[in-house]
Amino acid sequence: MKRSHLLIALLACILVTSCSTTKRLYNTGMAYHQANQADHERIQALKATGSPDIWFEVFERYCSIKGRSDEMSHFPPEVKRQINFRPINVDDELNGARNKAEAYLMAKINMELNKETPDLDYVDKLIKDMERVNRDNSRLADFKLKSMALRFGGIERLMHIEVFQQQVSPNRDESVSFKETNGNLTATVTDHKLSKSATIKGQVNFINPRNKRLLLSMPYEMTSKFEHTFSTIEGPQEACSEQTLENLKQKPVPFPTDESLIQDAKQKVVEMVFRKIQ
Repeated sequence: MKRSHLLIALLACILVTSCSTTKRLYNTGMAYHQANQADHERIQALKATGSPDIWFEVFERYCSIKGRSDEMSHFPPEVKRQINFRPINVDDELNGARNKAEAYLMAKINMELNKETPDLDYVDKLIKDMERVNRDNSRLADFKLKSMALRFGGIERLMHIEVFQQQVSPNRDESVSFKETNGNLTATVTDHKLSKSATIKGQVNFINPRNKRLLLSMPYEMTSKFEHTFSTIEGPQEACSEQTLENLKQKPVPFPTDESLIQDAKQKVVEMVFRKIQ
């Protein structure tokens, strides 16, 4: 399959500059049609087995068919006419195979990682296949993390948090005042809501401790929030409702420092990573 594809690529370079050689045209056309026929026959044989593990190879075969067709479509019109080229549309078949291969690979990786003694080399091979099928799969990073954690006996010594941007909000004290009355007694109640937040953006790098090679980078955006509510009164407590009396038990507290919120956000990033490998 790969040799035929390379032959077509080589002949494409020759024919674009010189389209007069009948033998070259014939060889190109034969290589193209024979490679497609071989892939088609292999796809049919795989499908006939009914096995769930066929779909990655089926996907690869459809990719080859599509790649050859797209490559041939850039030939000069006269060349395409002489080799009897017709574009092949396998987009629906390719997408169907992609979906089935992706579902199979996800299940297989999960199964292997959950074994008592998983074959991590096999897991990494399956992960590479998954990247080929869909590099945007939302579980890919999680699979890589869990594989690395098992391989290195933990993730903490691999993890390095980089912060590219940080933003801390001002201290906010949102207060609302109202009056409460009980008989002839009246008090002014003020409900306070203190809030402050820090947001950090960056990436978590996982570095092989043996050779210092970067294994994986994960972008993140994390926010740490501080919120506290309490009430104060001016006047007799006997004028207040039961709810206000309960709120009065909450006392004012100082706002956290910028640094403490940022450190808390970093800790949340660490916790997020550990959740992914559980």
